[in-house]
Amino acid sequence: MIKTKKIIDYVLEELKERKAIDPIALDVKNLSSFTDFLIIASMDSERGVKALYEHINEKLKKELKVLTKTDGYSSPSWIIIDTGEIMIHLFHKKTREYYNLESLWSDKK
Repeated sequence: MIKTKKIIDYVLEELKERKAIDPIALDVKNLSSFTDFLIIASMDSERGVKALYEHINEKLKKELKVLTKTDGYSSPSWIIIDTGEIMIHLFHKKTREYYNLESLWSDKK
């Protein structure tokens, strides 16, 4: 399987290419028991969130051969793609502002 850093770089590049709003990656391995890294990004519409999810999830599975689990697809204001070591949070812009996950991990890169 491909290295975690390479997956993070790949996902961030795909998010930027798809015009995701403020994509970031956070190293939380010393703070979290459920994952090592968080990737957070948003879009202006639920349709955009869903399209971004479909693109990223397909790329992870087909190109990088990464197994994923998903939560939130039925109400796409916040969709999570979980690879085990990386949790990718794709938000509608207003939902991201409301939950402000970045503030929970503000001291991490």
